[in-house]
Amino acid sequence: MRLPIFFACVFAILFTSAQNALSISDYHALSAFEKFQQQQYQLVISDLQSEPTRSSDEEILFLLSQLKIGTNNSVNIERWISSNPKHPIKPLATFHIGEYFFYANDSLKAKKYLKTTSASDLTLRDQANYNFIYGLIQLEEKNYTKAKSLFASSGRLGFNNQIQLNYYEAYADYHLGHTQDALEGFKKVEGDNKTSANFFIAKILLDEGEIDQVIELSRNEISDEASITNSGFYQLIGEAYASKGDVPKADAYFQKALELHPSRPSAALYYQAGVAKFRVGNEAKAIDLLTKSGIQGGAYAQLSAFQLGRLYVKKKDFEKALSAYIEASISREREIKEESIYQAAKIDAELGNYSESINYANDYTRIYPDGQWAEEMKNLIAQSYLRTSNYDLAIDHLNKIGVKNATQQSVFQKVTFQKAMLVFNDGEFMESKRWFQESLKYALDADLVDHSNYHLAEIAMRNNEFENAIRLYKTQSQIDALSHYGLGYAYFNKQEYKSAVIHFRSASSANDNKVRLDAKVRLADCLFATKSYEEALDNYNQVSRQLSSLYINYQKALTLKNLNKAGEALRIFSQIFESDRYGAQALYQSGMIHFEEANFTEAEPLFTRVISKFSNHPSAIQSRLNRGISRKNLQKFEKSSEDYEFILQNHIQSDAALNAILGLQELQQAGIQVSNLDKYITDYKRTHPENGSLELIEFEAAKRLYFSFSYGQASEAFDKFLNDYPNSSSRIEAKYYLGDSYYRLGELEKANTAFEELKFVKNIYSGRVLNRLGEINSALGNTKKSEEAYLLLADLNLTPKDNYNASQGLMQLYFQNQLNNKAIVAADQILSADWKPINGDQEANLIKARSQQNLGNDEIAIKIFENLSANKDVYGAEANYQIGKYAYINGNYDKSLDILFDLNEKYGSYAEWVDKSYLLIAKNYLAKEETFQAKATLRSIIQHSNNQEVVIESQNILKQIETSITIQDSTKNDD
Repeated sequence: MRLPIFFACVFAILFTSAQNALSISDYHALSAFEKFQQQQYQLVISDLQSEPTRSSDEEILFLLSQLKIGTNNSVNIERWISSNPKHPIKPLATFHIGEYFFYANDSLKAKKYLKTTSASDLTLRDQANYNFIYGLIQLEEKNYTKAKSLFASSGRLGFNNQIQLNYYEAYADYHLGHTQDALEGFKKVEGDNKTSANFFIAKILLDEGEIDQVIELSRNEISDEASITNSGFYQLIGEAYASKGDVPKADAYFQKALELHPSRPSAALYYQAGVAKFRVGNEAKAIDLLTKSGIQGGAYAQLSAFQLGRLYVKKKDFEKALSAYIEASISREREIKEESIYQAAKIDAELGNYSESINYANDYTRIYPDGQWAEEMKNLIAQSYLRTSNYDLAIDHLNKIGVKNATQQSVFQKVTFQKAMLVFNDGEFMESKRWFQESLKYALDADLVDHSNYHLAEIAMRNNEFENAIRLYKTQSQIDALSHYGLGYAYFNKQEYKSAVIHFRSASSANDNKVRLDAKVRLADCLFATKSYEEALDNYNQVSRQLSSLYINYQKALTLKNLNKAGEALRIFSQIFESDRYGAQALYQSGMIHFEEANFTEAEPLFTRVISKFSNHPSAIQSRLNRGISRKNLQKFEKSSEDYEFILQNHIQSDAALNAILGLQELQQAGIQVSNLDKYITDYKRTHPENGSLELIEFEAAKRLYFSFSYGQASEAFDKFLNDYPNSSSRIEAKYYLGDSYYRLGELEKANTAFEELKFVKNIYSGRVLNRLGEINSALGNTKKSEEAYLLLADLNLTPKDNYNASQGLMQLYFQNQLNNKAIVAADQILSADWKPINGDQEANLIKARSQQNLGNDEIAIKIFENLSANKDVYGAEANYQIGKYAYINGNYDKSLDILFDLNEKYGSYAEWVDKSYLLIAKNYLAKEETFQAKATLRSIIQHSNNQEVVIESQNILKQIETSITIQDSTKNDD
């Protein structure tokens, strides 16, 4: 026979280079090589086995022959290849070891050795085998073009299994889209591959619409054997019947395909079977199959989710339908994506998730502005905004689309009113004013018009715009008790007491007990101011039977004094002497009763008590003047002179100064020595110029800059004023305004310096100064100084508002510095106080709950959060979130979900808590092992949230979910 090319070359080289020196070993190697190429592997082994030592040629031929007869000595062959990198027989070795590993299903090693094989150094037969095997490796890697080229080369070299070659060439053509070539190739296949070839023939016929041929061919192949190919034929028949519209038969064959599949069926089969079950009415099984299809991911994830959405809608399980449509909404297929977004918007609205409904409806109108449901989506947005509390998005949407018809105008009026109420309740009165005015642009709802005007009037009252407030109160179609109450205060503050009487009288019948009692008190005050003392006293008596109040007792006594009922007045005044707030006035008025009756002996000690106990009270100066007059009349001239001189030395700017000078003149005329009278008169003239002064003008100009919010200019003006007039009677007031200007400019160090100078100077600004010092030092990180300022403010007990500011400042300071027990004490002080601003209780309760939470007192914290949860403000939003979080932590996932969904519906304007609640909803779903709903919720957060912290956490959780799902390809016949 003809020697192979490689053998001939080796033989020639050996004979031409060393013909006369050829050893016995060389002859053995050549003989073994020839026998190996003739596939006489056992002879090779017999010839070489007895050799005491074998050359490298003999060794590799020996090892390869053993490999060929079934001895697994691949390790030894690999070692030989590694040790002989340039040996002439290496290509033979790498080819046969690569071939061995390929058929042993170790593709990685097969590719490693075949890739390094020089095919041109092999025999033609081995080259044919090499190209065939390497072509199969390319098929595994889906390099179909390269595979086909290798198969063609293998055929030209005389590959000895034409049937297999036909099959794999056709397989490559099929995947390259060469349908006719593939069909012809598969038809040539016989033997073991015939069934697989027929499978692909059937697939091609199905793609070409030859339905009956598909059914006939596939029926000839099917059996009850559990195999991937057999399952595939049943699947093809099912597809064929589905194409013919025969759904029951399609369902039957798909079911059989599932039953005969030996492992996990493909997503495609699950999907086709699920759709068939859906169409024959077996909805429960359809849901099961489509869920299995979708969970594998890939191309069928969104298709399956889309069908699941339709199924769940039919079953009215809207939450699961929503999750399915959200998953389907990321499809690249327009029809599926469009309908899924549309359905997600509708179902969210059905479930009361109005904010999310708006998001998806907006997505629809943005992506499909001319879509078939575009108008319906616009209407849905408008309708949802009527139900949501996310007023900012509502207003933005209406402004974008234009407020054109009555429906949109109605929505605009309502949503801007709700926005106004929200910020009003949050204490943002100037912003709420703007939204109330916006709401009045479309006066369709008369009640809302009245409510808007009422709240605008309340805001005007807060800004001391009393005329505007009166106009707004009276603009209402009906003036109720609360509006009369506001009107009463507007006239009261304008000192138009007769008009105030009319409205306070109407407000005194209000349903609200607090309003009713306060209206009666103010009615009595106005009657007192208009000198209707008997009626004023009657009203004070009515209120005092329902309310114990030092103020009312003081006013009663004052009224009795004016009715000349001195005895009764003195009795009531005496009950108030120890009061920090009204004691000074009670003592002063009691002194005045005796003073006016010339009973100076009784008057003097009462004025003395005012001076000694309430030295900083405004009545102390007048008490000292009246004591001086009383002492003069009691012949205590030196003591009288001391009182007058004290006033002139310390209060020359006061109204009492002139009377003090007159008193000294009287004493001098009576022969009492007064040495400094001329100086006092000069000082008085200096401090009381008849026609004003530049000092007063400059001071008022600086104040005007402050009150016009020009704080930079104001700070410069007050600083200049204090330098120019260091001894001004307005120095304390100017210093306060200087500090507050710096504070409002954010120049906290300068503000701190200015306020520190007034810290221990008690004046009308003391409350504001200490509150500012607390705020500034807290912001600057001076915790100790901040605490000192607030504690001093609390000790002074100036007004209820100042007391609240002290407690509130301490509460926030302690909470920020994790002094939780102290924060709780401060919060309790606020809660027990008689006065606090809007939302004062809510803020205190929230800080108290957070502090208890920090201390690990979860039961107490939960109880407080539950009490807060009914509020329609930011405190209610956080409270509901915290309650939902506790339910989640305690494993009560359904309760947590109910609370969080309710939060989203009622608190849509508080985006921080809405976003956090959606993330917690996803975590609840994960805890319940409802992965589908969890993924849908996380995708929604990622698509719509502006909170980057929440989005990043959502992305991380979603990535963890998706990477935990192993996606397997269940058929080797299709990709």
